[in-house]
Amino acid sequence: MTILSVAALVVAFSASGSRAPELLGKWSTSHISSIQYKSRTTGISAPTNGSRFEYDFRPDGTYSFTGLMQSVMYNCTTATFSNETGTYDVQGDVVSMHPQSNPYRMTNSCAPSSNREAPGKLINRSYRFRFTSDSGGRNIELISADGATQTMRQSR
Repeated sequence: MTILSVAALVVAFSASGSRAPELLGKWSTSHISSIQYKSRTTGISAPTNGSRFEYDFRPDGTYSFTGLMQSVMYNCTTATFSNETGTYDVQGDVVSMHPQSNPYRMTNSCAPSSNREAPGKLINRSYRFRFTSDSGGRNIELISADGATQTMRQSR
């Protein structure tokens, strides 16, 4: 390989942004309510309130973000599901995401006429990131421009 072809590879890699190896893999956060309701009449348990959010950063520069939020009140369950995919790049301690697809689905068991599926908005965003550890494992903190912080645990 000549010096010129090595230089071309370096320029091509730099133009596409770099990938931080420590960022690769799946990072998630979830919450499930400890309260569960059960019908006195049927004895059937209702779904619980909860949420799960997960980023998957791949070595090829693509990512996916999956989000699910579910809320139960009385006999009604509402849920919102999103599955965004796109590309990302890393510059220092900043990860920038560029979505290419973001379909979402909203459902309401008590008002099915309001159920819908649609393409979501494609909004570029960037986060500063840092890693922490605790007894449960390795975490990533994603910090938005306004200082809001999302903490996610690395999947095993």
